[in-house]
Amino acid sequence: MFKCKLCEKEFDRYVSLSIHASRTHKINTEQFYVDYYLNGIWPLCKCGCQQKTKYSHQLKGFREYIKGHYSRVHNNWGHNKVAIEKSSATRRQQFDSGERKVWNAGLTIADPRVANNILKFKESINSNPEELKRRSESMKKRRLDGTIPTLYGKDSSQWKGGISEVNGIARNDKRLYDEWKYPILIRDGFKCVNCGSSDKLHIHHDKESMSDIVKKHMPDIEDITDFELKKLIASKIVDYHINTPVSAITLCSECHNKLHPSLNFKH
Repeated sequence: MFKCKLCEKEFDRYVSLSIHASRTHKINTEQFYVDYYLNGIWPLCKCGCQQKTKYSHQLKGFREYIKGHYSRVHNNWGHNKVAIEKSSATRRQQFDSGERKVWNAGLTIADPRVANNILKFKESINSNPEELKRRSESMKKRRLDGTIPTLYGKDSSQWKGGISEVNGIARNDKRLYDEWKYPILIRDGFKCVNCGSSDKLHIHHDKESMSDIVKKHMPDIEDITDFELKKLIASKIVDYHINTPVSAITLCSECHNKLHPSLNFKH
């Protein structure tokens, strides 16, 4: 006899009990098998991926592997170190000769496939604290032993002729706050125009970006080292904000961060 665990009703056949569970208790075949025979423990793929396997009516039970995962374990070539090294060497030769090409050669982030791959890579790294820690420690170690030199100023790949310092001087100018930022705050009622928050407010350039404005006022000099010249350029940038006036809106740090996630605004 087969007894239902929910209502204690008995049946002569397992099939009858299964049909009863489906119709009366709305339990599908897979879940019923797990509850009745496996004590509620759903079987997982034996390759170690931790994914649930599927029930097979032909086998009258659950499969041992997810479709395609059997080869992860029972794959002689994949576990043959010599074959793997030989295959890698062949691919390197093909890349060197031009016979084989990288699919994204010449493409930029403007291509949606490249952009999507970058996004997925960042998500996979950022969601893994252990990997973030490993990468941070590896980078620190390589910088300390000189494998990766720390480059400053004009030696850095990000050097743009002192533009960042001019940017900072302009942003910290009191006139920029008094005559450009403060009127915008008053206009927007000292609240984020997006969510209404009045906490940690920023002024966001909503049309012409600050970096574009700075570049517009930078002289055609490869390396600006004169601090007085930088102050003069910054003053012109402030004048441009006030006299144009440059379009901007009030945002809280959280909403501002959504527009510039790479800057990670904290205040």
